[in-house]
Amino acid sequence: MNWFWKQKEHDGEYSIYTTDYDVEITGEALIGELSTAQRKILDEQVESFERATETCRTETSLNSLSHIDAILASDPNIGDTTAVSIVVDHSGSLKGQRAIIACLVVQMVCDFLSRLGVRYEIWGFTTVAWKGGRSRQSWIDKGRPRNPGRLNDVLHIRYREASNTGSGAPWSVYNMLRSEILKENIDGEAVFWAAERLKNLDADQNLVIVISDGAPVDDSTLNENQPDFLWRHLEAVISDIMATPGFRIAAVGIDHDVGRLYPSALQVDRLAHVSTVLPDYLGRLFL
Repeated sequence: MNWFWKQKEHDGEYSIYTTDYDVEITGEALIGELSTAQRKILDEQVESFERATETCRTETSLNSLSHIDAILASDPNIGDTTAVSIVVDHSGSLKGQRAIIACLVVQMVCDFLSRLGVRYEIWGFTTVAWKGGRSRQSWIDKGRPRNPGRLNDVLHIRYREASNTGSGAPWSVYNMLRSEILKENIDGEAVFWAAERLKNLDADQNLVIVISDGAPVDDSTLNENQPDFLWRHLEAVISDIMATPGFRIAAVGIDHDVGRLYPSALQVDRLAHVSTVLPDYLGRLFL
């Protein structure tokens, strides 16, 4: 396990009961844990995904060309000055068509960024378990102290780091098609984590793009704290990013309006929307 957390002054109301059971893992390692039968199922899901999205992928790529040309004409050095972090919500509601749309959006954003030549990272976030996992059991064993703070084991997935020179999204992003991985979503910590990593890249311009299908929810945490505990923390993290020189944040909502939280937001409700609205939105983010 490789984990860090820094609590900032404005996060004074946010706390974590324990990080002892948190997990950070690569996307490739998650794939490696699959049994032969499970890997066969995933391969079949990927084949189905590629058939269902082939036309949309092609159209999105073509519709992106004029935007990419315009950005590069406006800022020929964007590849040297800009870094992006893509943060993907792996919540339990991201299943079926929503998972397909989200996975396609990730791929198309990565394709766009690769052609711009900017450095970018991809992170997925969810929880290790439903109902609080080992963190909650530890809390119960110690007498259920009041207001414990975040009360679940988070799972953060490293799909792609900025040092990766490959083009596009790695194959391991197909993990988001696996329903058994998709659980609770504790957005604030994941977005904070991604932004902190961008700071280490020393880019002049930094952009966090969140892909989500809902508000932060973890029943174990919310049952033992204020009902807006996770929401308020995410708001604080977003505000901190917006106040940091050289940093911006945007979001793509998958069948969900994320505009209440994020200053720049796009909602994608259907697969066909990806090719028609995503290229223009990405173009506006960089022009």
